[in-house]
Amino acid sequence: MIKLTDKQKKFVEEYLIDLNATQAAIRAGYSEKTAQEQGSRLLSNVMVSQAIQKAIADRSKRTEITQDMVLKELALIAFSDIRNYVDFGPGGVSLHELSEIPEEYSRAISEVSQSRNSNGDVTLKFKFYDKRAALMGIGKHIGMFVDRFNVDVDLKVGLARRITKAKERMKNY
Repeated sequence: MIKLTDKQKKFVEEYLIDLNATQAAIRAGYSEKTAQEQGSRLLSNVMVSQAIQKAIADRSKRTEITQDMVLKELALIAFSDIRNYVDFGPGGVSLHELSEIPEEYSRAISEVSQSRNSNGDVTLKFKFYDKRAALMGIGKHIGMFVDRFNVDVDLKVGLARRITKAKERMKNY
């Protein structure tokens, strides 16, 4: 069993909401002024990190929702193609028969609307879920994007090493 303080336990619970360490720290009762540093420190704490991983695994088991399921759904949205629903030809646009469209393709559509103008012409509109957001979610999941925080940490460590070496050289003079 992982031993955490009450505040650390609250941080773990809050972190699971949006995976935002700064906001989780604020909601857990840490000062807004130091929340970014506290969130980072808490995430690097082995016990807190283990508690987060355990809570994520427990939630996944409880909800029967896996990372693979989420990633596949994001991929369905990110790589959706209007040609799965309509044909474009010399005679205009024609809809595929509903029976021709694989069931999962409907999950990429957020809205379908139909309107009729005064001449009786019908307009059909498809609105897909946000492809960019889905692509960003996939990219983040597979590690394509490095958080600014990670870059800052690397720079600070490098700077600290240079300062330490400079101080050592100055002692020799």
